[in-house]
Amino acid sequence: MKKFLCLLSAVAFVFASCSKDDSSDSASSILVRKITEFENGSPITRTVQYNGNKVVSITEEDGSQRKFTYTGNQITKIEEFDVDGLPDGSIVYGYTNGLMTSYVEKYDDLYNHKTKYTHNNDGTVSYEQFKVNIETGIEEKNGQTGTLTFRDGNLIKAERSFSNYNSVEIYEYDAKNSPLKNVVGWNLLLDDEPAINNVTKRTYISGSDNNVHTDIDITTYKYDANNFPIEKTTSFSDSTSPEIIQYTY
Repeated sequence: MKKFLCLLSAVAFVFASCSKDDSSDSASSILVRKITEFENGSPITRTVQYNGNKVVSITEEDGSQRKFTYTGNQITKIEEFDVDGLPDGSIVYGYTNGLMTSYVEKYDDLYNHKTKYTHNNDGTVSYEQFKVNIETGIEEKNGQTGTLTFRDGNLIKAERSFSNYNSVEIYEYDAKNSPLKNVVGWNLLLDDEPAINNVTKRTYISGSDNNVHTDIDITTYKYDANNFPIEKTTSFSDSTSPEIIQYTY
């Protein structure tokens, strides 16, 4: 900015700066309140509750619910409850130095299912799955191994292997805001719904050495004035019916 400005211009600049900052602050407080998914034309709505920018619960139409627990700004537990309010399992997240390093599903009477994550020097994240005997605590490798690749906070590739079956998922994104962008801690949850931008294309390559299959899913969006999606339509290569999801903020 030039050194000599008239007072009026300076005042106008101050007000413009305040307006821009207020807009930015406003955008950072935008949170998705309802998610409506259309299955065979019939809407199913989930309602999301918050404490500030921390998600408290997600409630299904039938009354079943997921409740979230934070430690600081990290989501450390998600508890599920059925339509009668009875516990129906949980997921516990572990962190090391601010990065997610474990994910434990507790839905079984005999075993918990655990995924361990290793953050590599090249920026990728490797993972291994285990089953954990609830009574003895003994861990046994069971399930997938894989590598996740991220760019600008978005998962762009997921390479997975189980026995002789392998798969690769490749994701492309827009530059708009994910509905979950402002939810505290969501960006730390690995291998989950994107928290930064929105997936526009997913290429899924899977199979054994002698039988490889490729599926391509294309997603388009309608956006509001703040570049948050208000409607998402995904067309699947293996289905004639697109999936439509609407977002209310």
